[in-house]
Amino acid sequence: RGVPVLIVSAEALRLAARVLDRPVAHRMIGKTLLDLTERPLPLPFADVMANTRGRVAPPVGSPLVAWAHRHDTAPNSAPLTGDTVVVKDSLDVAGHATSLGLSSTIDDDLASEDAVLVQRLRAAGAVIAKGKMTELGMDGLGLLLAGDAPLNPVSPRHVVGGSSTGTAAAVASGRARYGVGGDGLGSVRIPAAFTGLVGLKPGTGALPSEGYRSVAPMLDVPGPMARTAADCARLYQVLAGLPLTESTPWTPETVGLVDGLGPELASRDVRRAFDRMLDALGVRRVPVSVEGASSHPALALAVSTRALARSAYAARIDSGQGLMNLVFGRAFGAHDERVDEKLEALRAAALAAFDRVPVLAMPTTAVPAPALRAGLLRGGQDALLLRAIGAYTPLANLTGLPAIAVPAGRDPVGRPLSIMFVGAPGSEERLLSIAAAVEATKLGRAPLDPS
Repeated sequence: RGVPVLIVSAEALRLAARVLDRPVAHRMIGKTLLDLTERPLPLPFADVMANTRGRVAPPVGSPLVAWAHRHDTAPNSAPLTGDTVVVKDSLDVAGHATSLGLSSTIDDDLASEDAVLVQRLRAAGAVIAKGKMTELGMDGLGLLLAGDAPLNPVSPRHVVGGSSTGTAAAVASGRARYGVGGDGLGSVRIPAAFTGLVGLKPGTGALPSEGYRSVAPMLDVPGPMARTAADCARLYQVLAGLPLTESTPWTPETVGLVDGLGPELASRDVRRAFDRMLDALGVRRVPVSVEGASSHPALALAVSTRALARSAYAARIDSGQGLMNLVFGRAFGAHDERVDEKLEALRAAALAAFDRVPVLAMPTTAVPAPALRAGLLRGGQDALLLRAIGAYTPLANLTGLPAIAVPAGRDPVGRPLSIMFVGAPGSEERLLSIAAAVEATKLGRAPLDPS
């Protein structure tokens, strides 16, 4: 079809990792990739990638949820009594292994006690279940999993997204009312976008992290997912230990559009849904400059893979994608000072933006959910596609800011489209109120007008 697709096979990735995993190559790779943080990163093929079709895997019978446990001791008045909450397999649940998506577990993976968030869910009367995640949370497509990948309940010919893959699939399918994912570079918001959910990435420190395992804790936070803004708000309040209140819609007068990180990067239907939603909300768009934002995905690669290479899990990676990420991480490790300086500068620039506007708006992803292509299902990697998926979401992780993904419509083939809002520190509940306002437009699941 003339589509610019380059899927590198799992075998080729393993071979490349073996060849490049040496100090001379590390220095060269690190400098070359860090140079990308000095200039904007375009997405010239967004429209083409959005419409790429591929061979679809036959439906698989693997469960979306690995197991379930009921907590029966809470009073009937508890806020989540009888509701199933699917938590990502990075949260400890006593007596069960926390695998982080690895194909095998060791003794240290067995949780002796519940994560604090799981304790709060149990106290609220929830039925706890665990959902699949991608290997160490490092795959945004949701395909690098142990065993079969869950199908997208909303659009079965397309990926669920990751890394909170099983959580998103279970909630979108109706098997669970609530989900708790984990967001390292968009791992709550990307699958929420691809399955038509509301997904909140809280700010750093907003939720307790005890019992939440991650290879990149400086980026990665747990966050709620649900089919409605009200459910997402209620789940967040339970997780945060806040009083339970109704989330009322709130629309800001202005939103900031970050220079070089606006809808112009995205595919046509994503742009149309974004503009339609902001028009419906009646907000004024204000251009905002955030130095380093247009090249932030390259910095995200540096920070995340560097953390991966230094984690205790590095020796347990066996996938081609994972091994290449280790090479990148070791390469960036030779440039710590440069990486840290860029990270600090980006954080300062992002915070300064809120002196002008109360919230930033952008698409959640540059393309809708990509097709299930055979090469990707076999463990291959399409770097350009990953770039399109992660064009916007890493900004909130690098800066520690809260962000929320909200359904913004459906494209002509029925794929969900999503809009994202990024807020100042401590604005999680305000973002949930914006999500309620977006939902009130009734456009969240409305198809785009044909044109």
